[in-house]
Amino acid sequence: MNNISRVTAFAELHGLILFYKENRDLPVSDDFNFFDEVKKCCDQLDLDYEEFIKEFNLTTGLS
Repeated sequence: MNNISRVTAFAELHGLILFYKENRDLPVSDDFNFFDEVKKCCDQLDLDYEEFIKEFNLTTGLS
């Protein structure tokens, strides 16, 4: 994966974390799955998805 793609994936992951912290208790549209989006970014960045979820305490809401 080239550096631009990795930076784009990181920016998206960062945005998802901010979105989670601000909106975790609010409803989201049915076509949006927060954890699927995080998994996609983790895969692009070669990050352990389960460890990432634990480290950032992303355990409830937004699914």
